[in-house]
Amino acid sequence: MLPISTTLRILREESGLSQIEVADWISKKYKPTKARAVSAWECGDSKPYAEQLLYLCDCYGVDNLRLTFLGDKKSLNEVGIRKLQEYAALLRESGHYVYEPEPEPVRILRLYSLPVSAGIGEYLDSDDYEEIEVDATVPLSADYGLKVSGDSMYPRFIDKQVVWVHEQPAVDNGEIGIFYYQGDAYIKKLERNKKGLFLVSINPEYKPILIRDPDSFRVFGKVVG
Repeated sequence: MLPISTTLRILREESGLSQIEVADWISKKYKPTKARAVSAWECGDSKPYAEQLLYLCDCYGVDNLRLTFLGDKKSLNEVGIRKLQEYAALLRESGHYVYEPEPEPVRILRLYSLPVSAGIGEYLDSDDYEEIEVDATVPLSADYGLKVSGDSMYPRFIDKQVVWVHEQPAVDNGEIGIFYYQGDAYIKKLERNKKGLFLVSINPEYKPILIRDPDSFRVFGKVVG
């Protein structure tokens, strides 16, 4: 008998769907689902909830028994499969064996009330923050949140939008991060080229900031959401 992860992958491939398309289909029918969740199911890193499994069956046009017996078609004959269906219906109706997913763990993150500038730099080294509960839409790698001030990162980030940051001492070339320079804090894209190190805005109306004094430059973290 094939493992459920392999079975899900086979059914998706037979349906000609990508993991992104499956995630979008479940999101429309059930609740928001990411392609990485579909990938985790197919790799065996996690399993879909009962509701998600039913929607997967619907998406692939199969019944849940095929998920169980795919690759082992001789396990039960038609009479045996029918009896198994009847027994499964009795178990569901009893209410004693219904799968109840574990509640998602509560995550509390810091949200700084002092905006990080997306235009003119503002100082970011403050205890002025609140602790808020966040849901699964916030990346697991996020350590804290900040409010954007200004429009230099438009249209990626807009004024007063909350961005989520993973604390780390460096970011790669081309990545967006939170930076400290000469007493101010910025949300910018880091760009390193032959002319030097720059903090670059997405909005072309803002000129890049050249880091002339490396001793007063610091990386607060990488923007992850």
